[in-house]
Amino acid sequence: MAPKNKSEMREVALKTRKALSREELQNLSDAVMKNVISSPEYKRSKVVASYVGKSGEVRTEGIIRQSLKLGMRVLVPVSRSEVTGLVFSELRDFDSELAPGRFGVLEPIRGHLRPVPLREADLILVPLVAWDDRGFRLGYGKGYFDRALAGAGMRSVTMGLGLEAQRVQRIPEERHDVPLMAVATEHGIIRIGGREDS
Repeated sequence: MAPKNKSEMREVALKTRKALSREELQNLSDAVMKNVISSPEYKRSKVVASYVGKSGEVRTEGIIRQSLKLGMRVLVPVSRSEVTGLVFSELRDFDSELAPGRFGVLEPIRGHLRPVPLREADLILVPLVAWDDRGFRLGYGKGYFDRALAGAGMRSVTMGLGLEAQRVQRIPEERHDVPLMAVATEHGIIRIGGREDS
């Protein structure tokens, strides 16, 4: 029987993702990365905001390193304990400026915090647990990224990074949910309301 609500869908999607070996996930992440960096959305960006992948998520280290190498400005999230939200900070060196933060996710360390409004990002790479063809995503249920995206500018392109195995028929949306503009998978870029590139 297909899961009916968000918590059931999240449980099934996380179980599917957890079944992947580290090697499988890395290979799939590499394919997602290639599709992202060859996309016109990425190529025309000067400022890229990206999550730093944690266990089970599509890895973003390669995209971040490539962006820094190309001279792009890279923004990464920092969780704030006093609020259930994220602040984005400019990252200049992947190896020396990050350390595990509140949730074990790599974040900029003290002395390297350079807050930048998310609306300055041309492209925002978003983590997801599951997604549908309308661009609605399922996160971890805390709403951190949803609140952050609400502060993004109209010109920012929001692109979820996920796997085909995380695609579901329909995610029940709520009034405040804003769909992603695109989703990058190991097979290509799915542009919401548009064509699919492979």
